[in-house]
Amino acid sequence: MFAIDRDTRIAALRTTHHQRGQTLATMPADSRSHARLLAECEAISDEIDRLQRCIGIPRSVALAVPVLLAVLVLALIS
Repeated sequence: MFAIDRDTRIAALRTTHHQRGQTLATMPADSRSHARLLAECEAISDEIDRLQRCIGIPRSVALAVPVLLAVLVLALIS
């Protein structure tokens, strides 16, 4: 489920990044608006990179791992 949400978020961010990039191309390079939009594009790009590095682990697996570790520890102790 997380992977689908992540992929949807990445697609939306790419669309936004593309739109901002088109607007950025029409602005004068020395303007304050250009600098702000450039910073926003960089932030969007960083967020896309962060999301792409995330590993999609199903919630049930993430919850089962600590339980299994606890059972193993109890088995080793007794």
